Amino acid sequence: MKSDDISKGRAGTLVLKIIPFLILSALMVTVVALAAGSVIVPLRPSVTLTGIVSDSVCGEDHGIMAPGDAECTRACVELGAQYALMVGKMKFGKKMYLLYGRKDDLHELAGMKVIVKGRALSPEAIAVDQVYRSF
Repeated sequence: MKSDDISKGRAGTLVLKIIPFLILSALMVTVVALAAGSVIVPLRPSVTLTGIVSDSVCGEDHGIMAPGDAECTRACVELGAQYALMVGKMKFGKKMYLLYGRKDDLHELAGMKVIVKGRALSPEAIAVDQVYRSF
């Protein structure tokens, strides 16, 4: 019987040693979870650009035999291209920005000169908040 008492005593001390470790682990997990929830995500810089609505495949050069730039842009987007904004005046000075969001508005304004207001997702991509025709 004494051996049973000794093994019960060892099990009891083992549990007492593990409990602080479990409590400390739970506190660490809680602190990490709270810290992750309070991370501040920086706002994307606002941008306003003027250019022509095109697509990521053709860019400025609509080489297919479509009736116009608007129809070519719409056809390319339906085939998987992304709407894009062509900005700049000279052929080598033009820059293409991929446009995300407002697909219905971009569909309607395809091939037209527009003003795009949005947030920069990267140096080549814009999340469109507002798009309207520029005269």
